[in-house]
Amino acid sequence: MDEAKPFVGNPEDVRRWAENRRIANALEVRDLLAYWGEPERSVQAAFELMNLWGRLHGWPPPESILDRREDAVVQERFARLRRRFVR
Repeated sequence: MDEAKPFVGNPEDVRRWAENRRIANALEVRDLLAYWGEPERSVQAAFELMNLWGRLHGWPPPESILDRREDAVVQERFARLRRRFVR
C-alpha cells in the first residue's frame, strides 16, 4: 500500500475548504427540499400517482415482457453468484 503522505499546506485553506463544503451541502439540502418538498409530501405524491394509475388502468399494472426478462436475468445472475460462493 501507499504510505500516507504528510499534509503540506496551509491549515487555513483546509478550514476554508471544509466550511465551503458545509455551506454547499446546506444549500443542496435547501434546494432539494424546495424542489421536492418534505419527504412525507413526496411519499404522499407517490401514493396519489399510484391511486391515479389504478383508477385509469387498474391495479396492479400489467406485467411487461421487459420486466420479466430483467427479472430472469437478475435471478440467473444471483443463482450463478450463489453457486460460486455457497458450496
